[in-house]
Amino acid sequence: MRIRVGGPGDVPLLLRFGDEAVAWMNARGNTGQWGTEPWTGNDKRREGFERRAGTGGLRVLEDEDGTPLGAMVITEERQPYVPEAEERELYVNFLITSRQHAGRGVGRLLVERAKREAAERGIDLLRVDCWAGEGGNLVKVYEGYGFRRVQEFTVAEAGDWPGMLLAMRLSELAPVAAS
Repeated sequence: MRIRVGGPGDVPLLLRFGDEAVAWMNARGNTGQWGTEPWTGNDKRREGFERRAGTGGLRVLEDEDGTPLGAMVITEERQPYVPEAEERELYVNFLITSRQHAGRGVGRLLVERAKREAAERGIDLLRVDCWAGEGGNLVKVYEGYGFRRVQEFTVAEAGDWPGMLLAMRLSELAPVAAS
């Protein structure tokens, strides 16, 4: 697998991943995280991803044959609904795995890339936020990646969307042995 820098040409891919995720979540009864409508054809979603793809922080994980497996957007800017950090940070603004490739460690590989890029930039703090509904299942996924809970929040503009801010400090992680 390889991770490449993405760009505006990847917006249809992000929308397709979102369509897969919405269908999968809705089939499980989860309509609160990302709603019930496909992302493809949604101008607001498309415009948001066009902005994100233009930041230089889009990363796309592909299989050996070039099949896209997942994507992430990392920036040094937080989401507007979470408190500002008191130091420089790398923020995972978006992370998604193709439902067709779930269970292959895609999310973990993308988070590892974010950690590496934070270290290369001399940044110790890595933060992410996620939906905290459904018993905090997604929160637990991020904790499995090494993040720790920081603060619960609610996004009123999104219908009282329950969220959790999580963080990790690279300086607190065990050093990786050279191979």
